[in-house]
Amino acid sequence: MLFNFVFFVYALGYLPYLFLTGRWYKGYGCRLGFFPFRLKACLYAVSSVWIHAVSVGEIMAVTGLVSKIKSRWPSYTIVVTTTTKTGYELAQSKLKDKAIVIPSPLDFSWVASSFVRLINPKIYLAAETEIWPNLFHCLYRRKIPIVITNGRVSDVSYGRYKAIRVLLRKTIEKVSFFCMQSDTDAARIIELGADKDKILTVGNIKFDELPSHQEILVQLPILKDRPVWVAGSTHPGEEEIVLRVFAKHRDSWGLVIAPRHVDRSEQIVGLVQSRGFKAVRFSQLSPSQDTKDTVIVVDTIGHLCALYAQASLVFVGKSLCVGGGHNIIEPAFYAKPVIIGPYMQNFRDVTALFKTQGAIVQVKDELEFEGQVARLIGDEHLRTQLGQKAYAVVKANQGSTERTLKILEKWL
Repeated sequence: MLFNFVFFVYALGYLPYLFLTGRWYKGYGCRLGFFPFRLKACLYAVSSVWIHAVSVGEIMAVTGLVSKIKSRWPSYTIVVTTTTKTGYELAQSKLKDKAIVIPSPLDFSWVASSFVRLINPKIYLAAETEIWPNLFHCLYRRKIPIVITNGRVSDVSYGRYKAIRVLLRKTIEKVSFFCMQSDTDAARIIELGADKDKILTVGNIKFDELPSHQEILVQLPILKDRPVWVAGSTHPGEEEIVLRVFAKHRDSWGLVIAPRHVDRSEQIVGLVQSRGFKAVRFSQLSPSQDTKDTVIVVDTIGHLCALYAQASLVFVGKSLCVGGGHNIIEPAFYAKPVIIGPYMQNFRDVTALFKTQGAIVQVKDELEFEGQVARLIGDEHLRTQLGQKAYAVVKANQGSTERTLKILEKWL
């Protein structure tokens, strides 16, 4: 009852926010337990594996896991739930032939119960330590194992969870197993109440199953006559800095800005134009596009890997102005030189792996950022060397997916 009340108070503010910001999407009624007849028919009397991935990053991370489960245990229907609008759209695109994709339940007890009855999974997998008290209680009551995959406890989540760990302890105790990314994550989940005998550090599955150049190749007209700098997963404030720095290299380089939230693309188009550049939306690119003095603004989802694969330099956002950071493994896999800001708290362990090998450039502020970008743009040999080191780090840390599958054999 307590968690129902807390979530109700949260929903009072959250649901209007979804409408006002355009984050409400088709099918959202499922989150409240209103299922279309066609969905009920698809899931009737099937044996399923339920995988929850909250948003874009988690969807990208579990794509390989979904494929491996489908291949190894083909008799199971895979159901993927996701929370955000962008995550839902990406999952529908990437997993449409491998899984049934539906929005995740709001964590009211009656909604959680309706989802568990509908899906009736053999096992429930949650990516990156998504903890839902009412849902976990419903699963546990029906003796459905709960496994955390690619588990991590970020600095922010750790602080919040510690504040309510007395309330969360019983929920965490219901989890059957924790596959954690690092020893730090494992230690944190133990402190929050997990049994150490149910925990294994398996590594980060984001190092695995990244698509090859051939699988994600996208021809960008701007790449025909010049190298391109891709600023990926950017947040407010970072685009302004990137544009100021890029202005000094506009004659010989191209720029692609891929905001973390594509609903900001129109705002960024306006920003680009106000800085004296032409702005072209990624969705409107054509082979005959004149790319001189042009900045491409990505207004679609699911293309970031393709953009990284063709970049000559990559900046990964949410690291220069906003805290937390984003996935640096993707551009590293394509042997690209990567530059990041000082705020990589959510990827501290991954960043440390790259820094130890001299495989990434991390700056402390905008001034150093400008200097390092100029250095990398001016030295092709350095860019190549940095990219090769980054690729070596990725290859050395692969294998988490197989270790996770080995654990799942206990229940599948």
